[in-house]
This record gives sequence, structure tokens and C-alpha cells, in this order.
Amino acid sequence: MFAARLIATLALASAAGALVAQVTPDVRTPSVRTGGIGEEERRTLEADPRYNLKLIAANRAGQYLADVDVIVVDERGARVVTARMAGPWLLAELPPGRYRVTAVYDGSMRVRDVIVGRGGRQEIVLHWDAPGVQ
Repeated sequence: MFAARLIATLALASAAGALVAQVTPDVRTPSVRTGGIGEEERRTLEADPRYNLKLIAANRAGQYLADVDVIVVDERGARVVTARMAGPWLLAELPPGRYRVTAVYDGSMRVRDVIVGRGGRQEIVLHWDAPGVQ
């Protein structure tokens, strides 16, 4: 009896998996890199033509920031990127479309909309106030 239930359960799970595979579009996980600490690392990141979105995090005094939490959602509201910036730059390879970028640093949020095309690279600079800077 147990074996029959197990087989029936596995068969249903397999059929459900096949159905989901048929109706779920082939969605690639975007390639994302963060970093940009030092000139050499920035040159390496900048030279890679795959990335069509570049985020730069800095304070208003012009100093780069790291440890910025980033979420990018597409126009349907689906989250396509979730990352913590290991340096001041985040580069992402996204399908062409409209996106909303939300970035949080030290409890302060910045939100920007961006349209990413097939060619070139969109660049967004996100600024936060620096302590003691007006």
C-alpha cells in the first residue's frame, strides 16, 4: 500500500513538473558582477561588453560606497537581480526592457527607473549624503 502511494505521488509530481516546464518561459538568470575597488578592477569590469546596466554608488563628497543592497525588478514586478555591492560598481546583463532599481545604503533608499536596450550600457549613479557634508 505504501509503495503504491509513493509511486502515485511521484507520478503526480513528475506530471506537475512537466506541466510547469511547458508553461514557464525559458528565463535566464542575469549575469551580475559587483566590485570596482581599485583602478585595475574597474578597468576589467568596464571592458566586459556583456553588461548593459551599470550602477555606481557614491556619497555626495565623491567617495565611492560599498555594501549597498540592490534589487532590480522588471516591468511585470518580477525580481531579476538581488545583490549586495562588494564595491562601488554593479554591472548586470539584462534582457532589453524597463526596470526599477532600488538601492539601500545605511538605511537610506534610492529608487530609479531605467530602460535597457540591446546595445550600449545604461549608467546610473546613486548618491547618498556623506556625514558632515551639506
